[in-house]
Amino acid sequence: MIKFFRHIRQRLVSKNKFSKYLIYAIGEIILVVLGILIALQINQNAENKKTNNTRKDYYVQLLEDLNKDKQFANEIIKLFEKDREEYNTYLEIYSAIDLSPSQVYDHLMTLNIMSTPLSFNSNTIESLRSSGEIILIPLTIRNKLIDVLRFQEEVLKSSDYSDKGKNNVLQDLGIYRGASTLDSRLQNQSQLKSYLEFDKNMPQIILGLDAVQRWKEVSENDSISYLKLMTEDIDVVIDLIELELTKHEG
Repeated sequence: MIKFFRHIRQRLVSKNKFSKYLIYAIGEIILVVLGILIALQINQNAENKKTNNTRKDYYVQLLEDLNKDKQFANEIIKLFEKDREEYNTYLEIYSAIDLSPSQVYDHLMTLNIMSTPLSFNSNTIESLRSSGEIILIPLTIRNKLIDVLRFQEEVLKSSDYSDKGKNNVLQDLGIYRGASTLDSRLQNQSQLKSYLEFDKNMPQIILGLDAVQRWKEVSENDSISYLKLMTEDIDVVIDLIELELTKHEG
């Protein structure tokens, strides 16, 4: 092709057709410029397609993470609300007159003292932030994702704070009541139970178990509030992402 154009130029020059040569040269320049612009546009289109595919991949990953977090949050909310209902039932027994220590102890022993491990699927969001590709995500979605992360952090912080306080109480309580299974093992062991002065330690045991439940109440109520706010933001983000995917497919 280049040889063809060079041949035309040489013929025009050899025949002293400078005006036609000038017009031809301008046309050739325009053709070259158009070729460059077309190549740039093709390259830009390819780059845009690559960016859109990357963005779409992130959207799919985000939707997967968010749906898992929403499901997990709802399960934890139900679990914590059940704990709170049982604790409130325990508090109601104090409306009775002259409760015996064994009544209080027996009811405390029905309550859950275990902590529930909490974790969230924030890998995609963190990857977006650390790589700088968070800018691929529209600002509205980006801000909502940050809100979701903030609520996750608050839930984990509240849970961690409660666990530390509760575990300190349980550690001290272990001196007076042994392992949580010891009580059931002592049911038919009156001599051993007397030797361990289990009944004598009952004041410390009741106070300790009651304190543990108070730690759980404060923590789980806070966690329930944060988790509900988090799921609301997750719903908003999911709707926004699905709308973006619809636009992309269109």
